[in-house]
Amino acid sequence: MSIRRTIENNEEVGIRPSKTYQSFVAAAGGHRDKDSFDRNWNDFLLNFGLVDNKWLSDLYEDRHIWVPIYLDHHFWVGMRSTQKSESMHSFFNKFITRNNSLIQFVKKYDNCLRSREQAERESDAADFHTVIPCATKSSIEAQFQDVYTHQKFREVQAQFREKANCITRLTNSALGYLVYEVGEQVSNSIFDKFVVTYDLVAAELKCQGLLFESRGILFHHALSVLSFEHVSQVSPRYILERWSKKVKRRHTHIKSSDDEPLLEPRSKRFDELIFRSQNVCEFTSESEELTTILHRA
Repeated sequence: MSIRRTIENNEEVGIRPSKTYQSFVAAAGGHRDKDSFDRNWNDFLLNFGLVDNKWLSDLYEDRHIWVPIYLDHHFWVGMRSTQKSESMHSFFNKFITRNNSLIQFVKKYDNCLRSREQAERESDAADFHTVIPCATKSSIEAQFQDVYTHQKFREVQAQFREKANCITRLTNSALGYLVYEVGEQVSNSIFDKFVVTYDLVAAELKCQGLLFESRGILFHHALSVLSFEHVSQVSPRYILERWSKKVKRRHTHIKSSDDEPLLEPRSKRFDELIFRSQNVCEFTSESEELTTILHRA
């Protein structure tokens, strides 16, 4: 369910959402905790006389599968249920329209793939040959700068900027287990307070924001605690290989119809290995003993 995307699509064609729908959006998302969601949801039902609405009652019962605050403890990498289709539509709409003939579609589809491949190559080149300056003097930020792609490092860097609005205070400690209160300034005189725990032995952080659990990025409250503790390097568990600039794109080994003149030697070797390994697998799968030997090889 992507309420924001629905609103954006409607605005593009001049459809303005009703006040009821806007209130529904406000009640559904953007909360820091489940209690605030429950309060806003109840206020929404009371304000619009929808307390007895069965559809909304059923929707509330299923809140654990669509309300963002209930999904934060799952690793979603920031994705939404409709994000994949939205991304593909946005990409292909630059090249293809519903008025294209079949022949035009095939040609423009090839142009799409070439454009995507070129963009990925340029992105890879930028990751290896250019550097995004750090926003702070933090050695931890430099640690992420050295490992992550530019795209992901920008997301991490945003959390380091947000850290500047935080004030950290140790509230409890026992046997290497520390509890912090992090105050985040949201206006001139207002601070929201959050709890962060830090296990010194395991070098593990637990944060109310749950940004790492849901998107794989350390929240600025957690970064504030690490800064308070003078930690210079984060545990490897917080640096995910999936976003490393050194990760090879596996699909680049596979040739497309227009790649033959420029086919790289690596791709040719890859094709040959695939062909030979397929024969080996077909022969080996006939015997349990041979399969065991191949697994051990």
